[in-house]
Amino acid sequence: MEDSTNAGRKPLLLVNLLRLLQAHRAVFKQERVYMRGVALVLAEVMAFGRHTVTQLLQVLGVTEGDWSSWRRLWSKPRVEEERLAQQLVCESLVHVSSEEYYVIGTDGTQIPRTSGRMPGVSWLKSPRTPVFSPGIHRAQRFVHGCWFTPMANGYSRAIPLRFVPAFPAKAKAGLVAACKEWEAGIAFVQWLRMQLDCLGREAQPVLYLADSSYETAELWKALPPHVTAALRTARNRALYAYLPPSQRKRRRLYGLRVARPADWFVQRKGYTTCRLLIRGRMRQLRYRLEGPVVCRGAPDVPLFLLIVGGQTTGSYSLTLTLLLSGISCVIQPNSYKVESG
Repeated sequence: MEDSTNAGRKPLLLVNLLRLLQAHRAVFKQERVYMRGVALVLAEVMAFGRHTVTQLLQVLGVTEGDWSSWRRLWSKPRVEEERLAQQLVCESLVHVSSEEYYVIGTDGTQIPRTSGRMPGVSWLKSPRTPVFSPGIHRAQRFVHGCWFTPMANGYSRAIPLRFVPAFPAKAKAGLVAACKEWEAGIAFVQWLRMQLDCLGREAQPVLYLADSSYETAELWKALPPHVTAALRTARNRALYAYLPPSQRKRRRLYGLRVARPADWFVQRKGYTTCRLLIRGRMRQLRYRLEGPVVCRGAPDVPLFLLIVGGQTTGSYSLTLTLLLSGISCVIQPNSYKVESG
């Protein structure tokens, strides 16, 4: 009897999900195509097996019927993927003010394939093999671009915005040109910056997070305005002191060689201690900021080296080295807020 009192009340999560789907209705040209898209989204939530098209249709109970109308959602231009992503970016701005940092991130991912003729398929290093015996497999490579929700009790969620193809040069040729992983990542950052400008947020600051595979001189030079990048760097990264244009000579674009990131780990002094709320628990971290520095190939982009050391538990100790563009003050407890220099 207790459940019968709430029989007519819809769960809040379901109400918000349907509202979010209704906001994307204008992207679909026909109502029936939109309803199929809504059904597939609900099937994604309820599917416990592999999230393939066949599995989703099995969840919906339509495997005994004609599959052609469902297949045409992907084989025919019934839905514009970019317009879907644009609407999702617009919906996310409700939760981020124009003064806050809009935090995004990119990471590479693979989709295993068995066909050797599918566009974009190539031989890649398989993540399903052990480290001591690496192997290869056929797969398509993509870059996942996401938006990080504002921090709440030390937690944040990554909301997917786009799935950018990053097919290698030796992949099976198709409609999408081959590119490197960092090139697909910077393409996502530039696309997002353009979307924010079109939505009237030209001064919206963006914080871009990525791992060391994106930390290249070409990416630093291609960063759009009002975008701050915090990229993990290698322990042996060659860094040089920043040389202002007024002090440069004919062929001298860089200052003196500075210490490698690994050389700072052995130093005990010069660190600042702070406490951060991470996943519901207070953690004590120590960090130091060195710079400005530059990397070879990008002498006009001043960077800062951020070294973060965490708590030591037994034989485990957290150590993270980041390169940041245009940052003077990095860590603010329990928030993403940073100050641009």
